[in-house]
Amino acid sequence: MSERFRNKEAAFANPSSLFGTISIVAICVTVGFVTYLLVGNSEPPRRLWSPVVIEANGNETILGETRQMEFWTPSVKTRQYLAPVGGEIAPSDQWQVISNDDTILAFGTVLHTNKNVLGYRRVEVWGHGSTTFKTGWWWTVNVLTNYTVGDLGHAYQDFWKPRHPVFIEVIDNRGRTQ
Repeated sequence: MSERFRNKEAAFANPSSLFGTISIVAICVTVGFVTYLLVGNSEPPRRLWSPVVIEANGNETILGETRQMEFWTPSVKTRQYLAPVGGEIAPSDQWQVISNDDTILAFGTVLHTNKNVLGYRRVEVWGHGSTTFKTGWWWTVNVLTNYTVGDLGHAYQDFWKPRHPVFIEVIDNRGRTQ
């Protein structure tokens, strides 16, 4: 073994040298960081939002184990934004053409008749996602956690019968309050 190698080995094993001290500190920091990753993240994440019911007498109740799901549907105005192909709206876009708000109200009834749906709201929006810029309704549905994204996706597909995937945003309420 060369003298140079023995000197480096001795420096690493000797905490009184600068290199030895740095080596030991680096090892301790690494062990501490790995321990934090394995043990420190065991508590549930904080809630992103808290739905609160305030009764007439002022009592407040936080609804636990709920979530919000948000998604888009067409409106009566959507037709104006669909690109005509040869003077006609493409067959793949026909599902977005509705003549009055009865269709929208019927879809709201489909959602609200499910016992796991607490309620919904919708607002008129304009935007651009995976398709062309257009207007429609943006829905926020408050549900119990046993109502899944798949349940909503099936309700949407069965009602609207689109020819493309449905984009749904989920905001979970589960977690700790503070």
